[in-house]
Amino acid sequence: AEMRFEDAIGLFLTILADLGCRFPRYRIVGRLEALVSLRRTVSMVKQTPVEMLESLPVMTNSSKLVSAALMSRLGLCAWFGGKRSFYLLILTITKMVQMTLSFGLFEFSATSFSDLGWMTLIMMGDVDAAQSFAELALKMEENNKLLWTGKAKLSVVIYVHILHHVKTLHSFSKPLLEGYQSGMRTGDKSFAMWALLNNVVVLYMTGKPLKVIEEQCQTSITQTVELKEEEKASCLRTYWQLSLNLMGSSNNTVELSGKAMNEKEIVFTPFSHVTFTLVKTIASSLFGRYELGAHLAIEKGDQQYLKMKGGVMWAQIFWFHRCLCMFAMARTNKAKERKYMAQAKRIHKELTNSLKNKNPNVMHYVSLLNTEKAALKQKKNQDYVKKLYNDAIIMAARGGYVHDAALAQERFADFLRGIAGDFKEAKYHLEGAIQRYTDWVAMGVVEYLHNKYQDVLAGSSTNGYSKYDEIQICGVGAQS
Repeated sequence: AEMRFEDAIGLFLTILADLGCRFPRYRIVGRLEALVSLRRTVSMVKQTPVEMLESLPVMTNSSKLVSAALMSRLGLCAWFGGKRSFYLLILTITKMVQMTLSFGLFEFSATSFSDLGWMTLIMMGDVDAAQSFAELALKMEENNKLLWTGKAKLSVVIYVHILHHVKTLHSFSKPLLEGYQSGMRTGDKSFAMWALLNNVVVLYMTGKPLKVIEEQCQTSITQTVELKEEEKASCLRTYWQLSLNLMGSSNNTVELSGKAMNEKEIVFTPFSHVTFTLVKTIASSLFGRYELGAHLAIEKGDQQYLKMKGGVMWAQIFWFHRCLCMFAMARTNKAKERKYMAQAKRIHKELTNSLKNKNPNVMHYVSLLNTEKAALKQKKNQDYVKKLYNDAIIMAARGGYVHDAALAQERFADFLRGIAGDFKEAKYHLEGAIQRYTDWVAMGVVEYLHNKYQDVLAGSSTNGYSKYDEIQICGVGAQS
């Protein structure tokens, strides 16, 4: 597949050169030119008056229109071509933005401005500029029917890669579904299915009932298969199987095999692999397989999607669960506590920095991770740690994140049982966590909690550990 992208890139570069639009073919020169072009283009847009940007004429130069269409295809191939051709993606975006400023609006103008915001995040880490370019792209699309054909891609880039840094995820389903509908109307079926897939992710991240998510997965898979969009179908099957495992409708917990898929038979693409890694990490965190969640390999192709700035919107939930697994391992594995703490602190810092940049979607993640860190570092100040846990539970619950509130309350119960030795209070919070998981329809997690904490629920004390813990610590608990 990579060679096919390289062949397509070579063909596009040749045709564009014949049209007078030249790109560097060598990566070292290309990377330098891309960085210079990005900074220059960002500066150009910032210095252009808003009134001028909002009143740009429509481009009529036929040669420029052909070049723009070819550059759009080149940029897509460059993205899927991976790191080797990434400089070409930046250059196609900056050239299309410059063409818009110089010659007027064309079909891909709005998407090129949203892409510029995305690249600004990846390469410069400038959240404010990225938001500004994204909102400008939305205004362009809204005010000019010519740009409506790109609405599906626009919604994916803006909401999946940019605006989750500054706007709450609870508002994302509507624009993503509008992008999906627009893509189906205009024939952009690929980005229509990306929008549909990411709507499922939003439903999960915002704590919608698992039954709703499971039904949405089934409906979406049927459509993606009909449209031969197998990569999206594979990702949706992964979320479907996660839902089944969490609901207790599967014999497995962390193994993603059952009605929806068999993880041993997947032929991965880069995106389906990073989706699998995310979902496996979530399952490991919720089913107490913390060592697995802390050590799942992040492959080279996963990295571009998991960047905190410029990656996909669900990178933050991946790093949250991975960090939580590391803090949990530091609590139970004293021999390797320093190792796990060091790794957890690095991730914790990234999420904390995102919160400092006013990301509203990581507030409850950071709150719980702050608490997990304090539980390890301030064991003598248990009243302070208890307050932090209560605050984390309340914050998640008030935000509508029932699943994250349940997880915070479960971790509080584990702290009360294992460190504070307060079984009565542990039972209270464990029952609270079970009720929240029940409200979320996560009966598989409820069964796991009943098995793990049967000593607490029965009101007996076994020095902070149940038979379930002994099995996990000794490494006897096989992946299920």
